[in-house]
Amino acid sequence: MEKFRVRPGYKSKELLVEFWGEHRGASFPDVQSILAQGLHAKPARHPSLDAAAIAIATDEFVSFWRYENGEYELDDDIWAFFILAPENNVQVIADIERVLLASGEFTKEEADFSEYT
Repeated sequence: MEKFRVRPGYKSKELLVEFWGEHRGASFPDVQSILAQGLHAKPARHPSLDAAAIAIATDEFVSFWRYENGEYELDDDIWAFFILAPENNVQVIADIERVLLASGEFTKEEADFSEYT
C-alpha cells in the first residue's frame, strides 16, 4: 500500500496532497484514474499553464481536473507528486483524501504542520 499526506504548502495555508513512494513506478496506483472515477472528475485545460511546454522543458507533467465541488491539479515531476487545489481548497482536498482512502490503494501519514511555516 502506498502512502500520502495532507499538508500545507511551504509558507502557505493552502493544503495539498503529497505522495510518497516511487510514483512513476509500474506498481504505483493510477491516481488520475482513481480520482476521475471517485469524483466523477473530467480533465480540463489549465487556466494559466501550457502543460505540454512544461513537460518538454522540465519533465514535469501537470494536468487539471474539474468535478462538482471544484478543481484540482496533478503535478508530477521526477522528484515528487502533488495534488493542488487552487479554489475551495479545504473541500477539494478532503474529497480527494476520502477517495484515495476508499480506493484501498493508499494509507494516510500524518504531517506536522509546523514544518511548513
